[in-house]
This record gives sequence, C-alpha cells and structure tokens, in this order.
Amino acid sequence: MATELKLPDLGEGIEDVTINRWVVSEGASVNEGDIIVEVATDKVDTEVAAPVSGTLLKTNFGEGELVDIDAVLAFIGEAGEEVDASSSSAPAQADAPSPTPAPTESTTSTPPPAEAPEASEDGIKVTPVAKRVAVDKGVSLSGVSGTGPNGQITKQDVLNMATGASSMDALPGDLADIPSFIVRRLAAENGIDLEEIAQGRPLSTLTKYDVLSAVASREEGRTVVVEPRAVPAHALPSPATSTPTGSAEAKAATSASTTSSAPSTSQPAAASATTEGEELIKPTRMRQLIAKNTLESLQNTAQVTTMWDVDMSAVLAHRKANKGEFAAQGVKLTVTAYLMMGAIAGIRAVPAANSVWTDEGVLIKRYINLGMAAALPMDANGLGGLIVPVIKNAGDLNLIGMARAVNDMAGKARGNKLAATDLQGGTFTLSNYGTSGSRFQTPIITQPQVGILGVGATEKRAVVVSNGHPLEANTGDYLTFKPMTTLGFTYDHRVLDGATADAFCAAVKDALENWA
Repeated sequence: MATELKLPDLGEGIEDVTINRWVVSEGASVNEGDIIVEVATDKVDTEVAAPVSGTLLKTNFGEGELVDIDAVLAFIGEAGEEVDASSSSAPAQADAPSPTPAPTESTTSTPPPAEAPEASEDGIKVTPVAKRVAVDKGVSLSGVSGTGPNGQITKQDVLNMATGASSMDALPGDLADIPSFIVRRLAAENGIDLEEIAQGRPLSTLTKYDVLSAVASREEGRTVVVEPRAVPAHALPSPATSTPTGSAEAKAATSASTTSSAPSTSQPAAASATTEGEELIKPTRMRQLIAKNTLESLQNTAQVTTMWDVDMSAVLAHRKANKGEFAAQGVKLTVTAYLMMGAIAGIRAVPAANSVWTDEGVLIKRYINLGMAAALPMDANGLGGLIVPVIKNAGDLNLIGMARAVNDMAGKARGNKLAATDLQGGTFTLSNYGTSGSRFQTPIITQPQVGILGVGATEKRAVVVSNGHPLEANTGDYLTFKPMTTLGFTYDHRVLDGATADAFCAAVKDALENWA
C-alpha cells in the first residue's frame, strides 16, 4: 500500500504552505530521507523528506499552489502500484484526519462545538469560526456555498474557497485575473461582491479604493459601480469571454459608470494600470504578510519612540579583549550579543516591557523569548524581506550562551534552515538596523508585544567631557571622540509611559556603558 507524504510539524499558527519546488519528479525512485519537495510558509522555507524508500507515484499539487498543513502532498510506493483515486485529494480536511463525505442535514444535525452557534450576516448563514476565517483569508461569503445544516457556511467551506482562489495565483499571464490580497480581504470584511462592482472588468484591476467606494455607495443607498479606467492589455478578458461592445450589458455598464457619483479626481489609478516605463511586481506572501502586520500594528497600538545615545567604548573594549577566547570555544563574539544582553537588562528593570496588552489587564511574561530581526537579501528591484528568529528563554543565558544562540540563529537564517518554531513565541524584539549603516529608525512593534528596541550604527562622534558642572561651561571641559550609537525604543503607550520607557532605556544604557 502506498505511503502518504505529509508535512512535518511546522509549529503553532501555521495553517497552510505554498509548494515551492518538487525536487523529485513523478515516477522517480527515492530513498528514505531524500528531499522530495520544498515548501514555504509565510516566513520560512522547509524541505520535506521521504518517509520511506520507493517510487514517487503521484503528486497532488503543482508548484505555486497553496495547500493545507494536513494535506497529502504525494504518494510513495512500489513502481507500477495503483493509487486510490479517493485518497489523492486536494487539501486535506482541516477538521478531520481523512476525507469525509460532505455533511448533510441527516448526518450533521448538530454543528461541531467549535463552529456553533450559527451566525447570520445579510441573510447568509455562517458559523462564527467561518466568518473569522473568511476575513483572515480575504474570502467574500457571498460567493461561498455552504455545506453545513440548512446551507450554513462552515470553516471548511471558506478554506476550500480560499484554497481554490489562492491556487489561481500560480496561473500564468492573462489567466491570473484575481484581485490583490488587500482587495479580497477588504471585500470580505465588508461583504462586498467583487464581481458585482467590477461590472465585467478584470478583477485584477480593482483597488482597495474601489471597495471603499462601494461600501460608501451601499451605505448611502446608491448603486455600487466602479469607475472605468485604463487597464494593461494583458489584464483584459479574452475575446471569447469578453462582453460585446454593443451589447445591452455593456451599454448599461457604460451608462452606470458615467453616472457614478464617485469623483474621478479623488480616486487613485489602479496599481495594475501601468504605463510606459512602469512595471507591476506582484508581492510575495512574505511581503504581503509584512504589509499586513506592520499596518495593523500601527493602527491597533499607540506607538511612541524614544531615543537614547549610548557610548559603546566598554563593549568594544571587552569584545576586543575576549573574542579570541570565545573563538577558541567555537563561538563568534558579535556586538549583537551584547545588545541582546542589554535588552534583557532593560526588561529586568521594567518587566512591563516584556508583556501583552489585554482587555483584562497587562499580561507580563516572566520568561524572555528575545527576537532578533534580520533582513533578507533584496532582489534586483530592491524588494527584500524580514524574519525574526526567536531565542527562547534568553534571560537564562550569559554572554557566551547568548553569542552562541545568536550565531546559531544567524547561521540557520543564512542557510535557509530556520524552522517555523524558530520564528514563534517572541515576547520582545531587538532590531540591529545599524549593521546596514542606519543611524536611527523608528521600528514598528511586533504584535502582540509592547516594545521593540532598535539600535543604530556605531560611529565616532565628538563628545563633550565635563569635569565640572554638567551644563555650565568650565575650564575642565574638553572634546573627545567616542564610538557612539543611538537607541530607538518604540513602545506601546497603552502599557508604558515616557518615564517607564526611559527607565528601560536607562537600564540598557547602563548595562552597555559599564560592561565589565
């Protein structure tokens, strides 16, 4: 009997992956442990190895497809062995280990506890869980067929629709006529039918402003119509499926468009309406996730940034004196390790910096899982990415332990060997953007954390050393040059105030300037 090839445990919070590349083709022989396929989550790539030796009989998904974490990716067995067609399914059911018949009224008279009770939106019967998943996946409930009791939409109905829509992302050229993620999400949140507002035009030309205009039109009781705009030739429907120019539908759409109340000057052109000298680059899943998370972080938290200058003389002197001893133990001593230890000193002085805001109160974490933001190489267009490996229980480490952990995570990141669990569970984040030459930035908090410490480049600066009054001029004052850096501590004002944030920075400064 053929053996199923499934994904390994990718950690909490991972719901789906994208098939990056099949390393082995159907019909090829494989040995146990051979890498069969490479998959990508939102932030990390993972290799999936063969659980047994044999022949790769069948692959269930193509490259670029989005699949559920419980899906059967392929089958491995004896050469010539038949694979049960019922087993080679699309994404596996999220709520069951094996494919099951579609639920009916007689077999599912009581909805599963996780999806009860029933909710209703604009006459659409949908479970609360399904509604949340629809918003998260950018799926409009108006286009989902419910398989639950009395036609109720379930979580799996939404996931099936999301998977089907996501797989279209892999279609080439003019076949990939789907709206952007933000358009799909905004439409789902507001119950907008994208087909209706597009009026036969390509969905890929819709923007978030079209959706917002449709929402405003609906609230005012007006007909929802998208204003016509120039679209690239590759995005136009094929002649076989386009509406004839002289048809009643086309005339009606044209008439409605010309009478639309949305002012043409207030709505930006569609992102896909490129002109000569422009090129539209579709965002990667990582880029979409960064855009979503950073925007939501700024919208949902009260973020303030405080700046502190720090003299790095003691750190650099200590590193120079001890890096040889660390190297003898196989550990590269980097400045980042000192900065991480400084962040821990700040957290110990102000525990609320290592917490989460909740409606019930401030949840302080008594353990420290320290994230270290790392930029990924940018492509020819200047587009890159960002990952944040997390060092668990960092508060228990001394300098050599921290240096070893930093080296380990950096090595995994460079070799694309980070596991999903390496990116989860952070309670506080440090961003050493100074490695790229930046003197100061205002970092954005990683949700649901309440603080992120940014560190700029260390550079020689002229510093006044006073041997008298700290502010008044005196004959003992003199100028010297010191290796200085600037901290940028962004904090959530719902939890920390200026005084407590500065107390955090003061502790970091003291730890670094008085390193012994």
